[in-house]
Amino acid sequence: MLLGLTLTSCAEISSELPRVSAPPPEAHLVALDAGACRALLRDDASVDSLRAALARSADYLEKLPADRRLTALDHSVSAGELATMLNAMDTMARAGDWPQSLCDRFRVYRAALPTPLLITGYYQPELPASRTRTERFRYPLYRTPADLVDIDLGQFCPTCGGRMAAGRVVDGTLVPYYARGEIDAGALAGRDYELAWLDDPVEAFFLHVQGSARLRFDDGVHMQIGYSGSNGRPYTSLGRVLVEQGKLPADAVSLQTVKTYLRAHPDEQAALMAMNPRYIFFRAVPAGPIGSLGVALTAGRSIAADASVYPPGAVAFLRIAPRPTDFAARDQPGYARFAVIQDAGAAITGASRLDVFWGTGDTAEAIAGELRNPGELYVVLPQ
Repeated sequence: MLLGLTLTSCAEISSELPRVSAPPPEAHLVALDAGACRALLRDDASVDSLRAALARSADYLEKLPADRRLTALDHSVSAGELATMLNAMDTMARAGDWPQSLCDRFRVYRAALPTPLLITGYYQPELPASRTRTERFRYPLYRTPADLVDIDLGQFCPTCGGRMAAGRVVDGTLVPYYARGEIDAGALAGRDYELAWLDDPVEAFFLHVQGSARLRFDDGVHMQIGYSGSNGRPYTSLGRVLVEQGKLPADAVSLQTVKTYLRAHPDEQAALMAMNPRYIFFRAVPAGPIGSLGVALTAGRSIAADASVYPPGAVAFLRIAPRPTDFAARDQPGYARFAVIQDAGAAITGASRLDVFWGTGDTAEAIAGELRNPGELYVVLPQ
């Protein structure tokens, strides 16, 4: 176009052409100097909880090939280097000058992101349950079905490395696995895949979002359950659906408001829940909850992040600010603490999303359900 306008004055061209915005910068890490690092690091949680989380990540990393490279935005680090650093941090955490001494031994980087960081929370519910279906307990939790086939797409598509899908074979053809609406309508009923039964369809739905639970039976026995697999369908946020349908204002969406809406509109529950086609299968585990690394999560310390962007098992430092619109939290200092990347989630994708695990029960639910806050992320790496 510019070549065709060579007879037009530069002044006329510049006044008529629209201004083109520069593309946003790529997410990258910016190293802090020692002074900025020492001024930043103030941990507001128990050092014992941090040491527990560090030990679990170190155990995971030590089982990987030491030379395996893990991505940290525009940097990379080996699993062996991270494991050595975590063990050293555990030793340092016992010292009285922790965490400032960390700034002399390791590098702390600020995550410079093209879009603001959004931090949400998740938790583990404790729910009444039954081993058999009754008039009260009518909503099943399923084991992974025998006909579900996990597919490594990288074996069929050269550009699909690391991507997985799930399906089932019908008349010799692989088809997508049943969606949530089909399963809720009875696609798996009567096939002996029921692990337990719940009495509340809303809690059953959100258990699929949280990924783990502590079930409480009438005889006083408890069962810890965790993620076993999924139907491979994409995740759709029910909060976003309710906003798009004009049923909730965007600034009022939280776990509690979505639950309240579903319970106030039982005739809409099935259709709304079916709009999230992703379905989770569970298994009994000896302890938990267990994250995507196969290690137990630590309340307030374990976070879920995109493993293609941030290194699984690595240490981060979070500053979580109160929401500007949250008047109740306006006088609260927010959170500032070390956290360890030990989980992942279908909704947690990209560099600007993190999910913090807050523990088990009602208090954890209250914190996690309201957390949808801005924040800052720092990553700790070897020198």
